[in-house]
Amino acid sequence: MITGAIALAAIVGSVVTTWLTLRHQRQAEDQRRRHERHMRLLESAVMAAVDFLAAADRTSRARQAVGTATISFDGVRSSGNEQTYQLFLAKLEGAREDAYAATADAKNAYAAIRLLIPSVTGQARRYLDLCVEADAHPDKGKADRERARQAVEETIQRAFGGDLPADWMFSA
Repeated sequence: MITGAIALAAIVGSVVTTWLTLRHQRQAEDQRRRHERHMRLLESAVMAAVDFLAAADRTSRARQAVGTATISFDGVRSSGNEQTYQLFLAKLEGAREDAYAATADAKNAYAAIRLLIPSVTGQARRYLDLCVEADAHPDKGKADRERARQAVEETIQRAFGGDLPADWMFSA
């Protein structure tokens, strides 16, 4: 009778130990999956932030190129030279197309920011608006754009909390 009770206790002990071990392994695997998901989301958010900043910068440069092309085109319009007129008209149209494409890219990148880093939405929208309004001459909004970009970068870093290294910065 005692040996039967000892055998039963050994079996129960083995079953409980196996169950606890398997439960711990499942929990560790679930934690690893959550961590991987978090890291993929973090990577996606960082890429969206970098893409947004680059697209917004391209937008301001493209808008400035439109301004420069417009100034040049206005100067050539009265020259009377049809060939030069057509050349500058083509440059103006190309600059407008580039600006349209850059603005569309920036707006798409902004949409990703809204989804992945909602706390940055307000600052990012202000920066994008300033980039879309950029003028070539005179560039009165340059200081405001630079401050807005810096505010976006700081907000992004705060949004990521301790997930980014302290010395990590976006390159301009």
